[in-house]
Amino acid sequence: MAPKFQKLKDELKSLEQGDMLSKSVMKNNKSNSLFQSGLSSPTWLKRILFAGFLGTFLVYAGITYVGDSTLNIENPFTAVQNWANQPDEELLEGMGTWMEEMGYTGLSREDLIELREQGVTATFTSRMRDLGYTDLTLDQIIRLRQNDVSSTFAAMMKELGYELSVDELVNLRQHNVTAYYTSNLHDLGYTDITKEELIRLKDTGVQTSEAQELIEQNSERPSIDELIRHHISNQ
Repeated sequence: MAPKFQKLKDELKSLEQGDMLSKSVMKNNKSNSLFQSGLSSPTWLKRILFAGFLGTFLVYAGITYVGDSTLNIENPFTAVQNWANQPDEELLEGMGTWMEEMGYTGLSREDLIELREQGVTATFTSRMRDLGYTDLTLDQIIRLRQNDVSSTFAAMMKELGYELSVDELVNLRQHNVTAYYTSNLHDLGYTDITKEELIRLKDTGVQTSEAQELIEQNSERPSIDELIRHHISNQ
């Protein structure tokens, strides 16, 4: 791989991580920022902020009530939200370059924004390709992310011995099968459990703790059918 592309990947990965971190911080702080300021801000500052908010609201409400379409004034709250949600242009440019290197050519700025809104990043795409999914279409990548398939999940399932197609990865996650759940069953001796059996267990609601309890009680490992029957009979 050309050094410039490796450097680009490292920079883009850092940007994406920073982007996700900032969104997480904003999300966590959104609910309590006003509360915190109400506790620590002086009274005069709170009055100024409230007056400004009230004035803005009254102006917008008045314009809306009058219905003067010739002014074409945007909702100020929507304008602020739209501004905050604007994607990082440097990140988009880097993502476009990296995606093009991986064979996804002709992506416009709008295409890249839509991909990111679906949870698709160049880092995710690259990691899936490294796992052997080199022929993924954009529709498949979007489908994976829409169904909460992460590259970590795909990698761990592969490490556990499962060679899974895109449809199989999606199907497992649709039934809430996780790599952690699968790994725990392997640790209990169910190393040859199939993906269909994993789905049956999850759909029935069987916990790995139930399997461990039965093993300890009977000094032997129950079959998948026995686990399911035991769970159903104890509901």
